[in-house]
Amino acid sequence: MKVRCIDNTFCENLTVGKEYSVVEEGDKYYVIVDNLQDEITTKKERFVVVEDGDLAKKAKAMIHELTFQVDNNFKDIKDFKIRKNSKGEIKEVLIKFNYL
Repeated sequence: MKVRCIDNTFCENLTVGKEYSVVEEGDKYYVIVDNLQDEITTKKERFVVVEDGDLAKKAKAMIHELTFQVDNNFKDIKDFKIRKNSKGEIKEVLIKFNYL
């Protein structure tokens, strides 16, 4: 994921307007590589998202498709299975569509 700095208050190693790659993302923070090539943890409020990562793009596309299916009574879903691990946690969701 790429983010652009919009606020570098109290953080001299960031440049406003510069894009940074996100190494790790938390609820309220990003871990990025700053101008001195050091990994730093900084607030999300300092940045705007420029480009989502591939996983985020795929997840958003899947959520969009499933929302469409729910709104249309699952008209294109052929089969649906959920696999769980020994603890009962969802491990995998398998969805087969009727698309040719």
